[in-house]
Amino acid sequence: MPKTESDVPSVQCPACGARHVPVSGQLNNGVYAGTCLNCGFSFKFRAHLPTSSTVTLIINGVQNTVGNEYDPATSLNEYLRSTGISRGTKQMCIEGGCGVCLVTVSFYEPGSTSKQVYTVNSCLVQLYMCDGWEVTTIEGLGNPQTGLHPIQQRLAEYNGVQCGFCSPSQVMNMYGLLQKNPTPTMQEVEDEYDVTICRCTGYRPILDAMKSFASDAPPSLPGGMIDIEDLNPNKICKTTGQKCTGRCDSKGNQKMKCASSVASGVKPLHIVGQTAQWFKPTALVDLYSLLSQYRSANYRLVFGNSGFGVYKEIGPWMYDVLIDIRGIQDLYRMSSSPIILGGNLSLRKLQNFFEGGDQVSSNSYFPVFANHLKKVATTTVKNLACWAGNLMLKHKHPEFVSDVFTLLETVGARLQIGDGNGSSSQYNLSDFLNLNMNGKVIEAAYLPSYTDDNNYIRTYRTSQRLQNSHGYVTAGFNLKLDRSKNYTVLEKPSLIFQGINASLNHAEITEGFLFGKQLGDPQVLKDVFTSLSKELVPSSDPILASPNYRKNLALAFFYRYVLDVCGDQVMERFKSGSTPLLRPVSSATQTFDTRKEEWPLDEPMPAIDATYKVSGMTRYLDDIPLEQGELFAAFVLSTQGNARVSSMDPSDALAMSGVYKFIQASDIPVGGKNNFAVYAGTPEEILCSGQVMYAGQPLAIIVADDPLTATTAASMVKVTYTDVQLPLIDIYAAIQKKSFFPNGPSPLVVGDPDMAIAQSARRVVGSVQVGEQYHYYMETQACRCVPSDDGGILVQPSSQWIDQTAAGVSAVLNIPQNAVTVEVKHLGGAFGGKISRNFLVSGACALAAHIMKRAVRMRLDMQSNMHAIGRRNVYVANYEVGFTDEGKLNGIIIDIYDDMGWNNNDSGGFGLEGWLDNVYSCENWRMTSIDVKTNKPAMTSCRAPGTVSLSCALLSMNVWT
Repeated sequence: MPKTESDVPSVQCPACGARHVPVSGQLNNGVYAGTCLNCGFSFKFRAHLPTSSTVTLIINGVQNTVGNEYDPATSLNEYLRSTGISRGTKQMCIEGGCGVCLVTVSFYEPGSTSKQVYTVNSCLVQLYMCDGWEVTTIEGLGNPQTGLHPIQQRLAEYNGVQCGFCSPSQVMNMYGLLQKNPTPTMQEVEDEYDVTICRCTGYRPILDAMKSFASDAPPSLPGGMIDIEDLNPNKICKTTGQKCTGRCDSKGNQKMKCASSVASGVKPLHIVGQTAQWFKPTALVDLYSLLSQYRSANYRLVFGNSGFGVYKEIGPWMYDVLIDIRGIQDLYRMSSSPIILGGNLSLRKLQNFFEGGDQVSSNSYFPVFANHLKKVATTTVKNLACWAGNLMLKHKHPEFVSDVFTLLETVGARLQIGDGNGSSSQYNLSDFLNLNMNGKVIEAAYLPSYTDDNNYIRTYRTSQRLQNSHGYVTAGFNLKLDRSKNYTVLEKPSLIFQGINASLNHAEITEGFLFGKQLGDPQVLKDVFTSLSKELVPSSDPILASPNYRKNLALAFFYRYVLDVCGDQVMERFKSGSTPLLRPVSSATQTFDTRKEEWPLDEPMPAIDATYKVSGMTRYLDDIPLEQGELFAAFVLSTQGNARVSSMDPSDALAMSGVYKFIQASDIPVGGKNNFAVYAGTPEEILCSGQVMYAGQPLAIIVADDPLTATTAASMVKVTYTDVQLPLIDIYAAIQKKSFFPNGPSPLVVGDPDMAIAQSARRVVGSVQVGEQYHYYMETQACRCVPSDDGGILVQPSSQWIDQTAAGVSAVLNIPQNAVTVEVKHLGGAFGGKISRNFLVSGACALAAHIMKRAVRMRLDMQSNMHAIGRRNVYVANYEVGFTDEGKLNGIIIDIYDDMGWNNNDSGGFGLEGWLDNVYSCENWRMTSIDVKTNKPAMTSCRAPGTVSLSCALLSMNVWT
């Protein structure tokens, strides 16, 4: 360390007092060792960087600096949309599930020498996490005026666009992949597309467009790989930190005033917001200090922020202190000998670690773990979330099916856990679950290396979908076997199960039984299943799959394991039970009639608005900029399904900052009707006036400054109920109780089906059920209303039925229908769900705007949308069929029970006869349609209403004939 007499930051020798500056220049936060050049004394010192109270990020080449004017819980998505920087970046589920909010980001991770590029869900990224980040949104790529990016152009040309709500994110996902790998294979492209949901276009043209960039794309997917020069439209000037203007002088300086460039290093932050504090320590010792200081406070460690997508009570808005740990280099450790995994390693990095390197050959379980992690979450969530955070979800919620816990516990990993008091200790995972983690952090995991090939390790999971879906049950098995002795179990094995009940992670009784036994002995195998059947006692939960299914699934996992590891003793016809189902790269073709000689009459062409949709320029309802003083509304929903409302107390909600009004049925203007279904015979209340018909029925409206405040305040309204009855929600129970709507359609009779069936050589009686289906439009039900200065109102709904929207608002407000102006923007999907069901939202929004005399916007969050709005009907078809020995249909009698919810305004019972016979010919029919009444939201049309259900019933009948 050279001596200095200047005033620059320096270190003073504790022995002789000489002052020095570090030889290596500027230091990061942390503890360092030095030697005094004056007296030779060796000493340690600690470097402190100044703590910043602002964050700086570059968005589409433009530098943005943000102070404490935002709530620390604010997401990047909220910032992008509220500032108008990006309206093409959408939002829907706001929990990382739908994938319509994707952006690409690049930043330096601690210890990295180059920027890391990721595609992320902007709804999960907190704004103050983004210090030093470069963010690219769909607007940063291109548009029809300035020129489209090749990815945007390709998606439009391949007809991969319909409603367009998801299209910007489809583009951004591919942009992020090409940033990391400009020459991906088709398999790599398909693996990346587990993120953004499309509900109208279908995935074939989207995947075809993206696979056309692949290095192994076939001639049937023209376009070719992207030129690296065309990939990055926004180059950042390293001198100014601004978007490159292409106007540099001979010295390389842009001819503009230089702004402060965004630092590549990680700097500490402390931002004091109105409701919470945000800290970003950059050294482990600083984290310990914060943990010690706030051990008993309402704090949360933040890394990927994906956990609130599973459990809302851990959302960042629920905490007073948020500590961002992304800047701590010590938590990014990664070693293959010994195997050490730092707690800040993302799930994606964890997967990459297990996929590559020399350690794979010496650790046979690495490919098993890598394959398992491919099925966990989505690629964008894995880019953000760390494995330690996944474990902390398991710690807080023992019932949570944690894939990371399954993997680590299968091999007996140990966790290094640091405490705010400065100590650090190792724990096994079972002890970790019982450890008080206040003031503590998971620093790393230590995994074993196996020196022989006798440890047979496998993990399994089954979920509703291959990816982006929680596992019903996960399992991991680790047995050390002597193959030469009929697969004798040499050590106490590990049998890990999750998804059975909250307290069971190890099948300990069966583990003890297996030690020393021969797994290849059929009797031993029978005894194992007997033991497991007793030990695996599934909990009952309406959210989970049935207990019986989960138990049998767990048993099947172990059976599959035995078939796999004891393969040379397994009969040939059973071996396929151990083989995983490997899905090849998908492919499909579309054919349609066209006559080239008549072109351009019937020449295929891209949608005329496709280029605007792929560039994010198309505006949907919630993309309309806010006007001054615009408010937001949210429903107070019933938590009971069959009761009467006794009282509602909004005092706690009204006490919240930013809450303006509580509106109930009695606030409807004089002469106005509390009915949004003016088109139908049965009134449907906008706000419940007393009798609750279903759980999720709107009871009141909260009006507030912003959507989150409105939703939070709505949840704080205290509702008391009387005459609470058991709701009728099961169609079979309703049929048994004969809960039917009167005046249903008359039976359809053709020929004499009774005689035809009686005289048939063969006869089949059966039943088939088609379950209900949520529409899952990517744009939820929404409306914006603006009172006019002449007593009228502008209504901007996401509706498929414009004139009845006007009629409904007119009736609610008791104003002439010609005083209601209705404007409909593009819809982000509808599928029948916005024909009549949006009237509830437009009526409520109009009422709020009328009372507040200000613009009001109401956009249902996904949960409220699923609770309050009806979906595709449940159908049960009981049938009797007579047919010949050759399978020719003689007669059909079918009774179709249609669950309509609490009213049948949108009845599916009428018109079903048009879909019944389909492609089958039968001369004798009798079809009876019965509308069933249950305590559910009123069901409605959903994509080919009646067709899907009737086709399913008819095909089921003909399978047996």
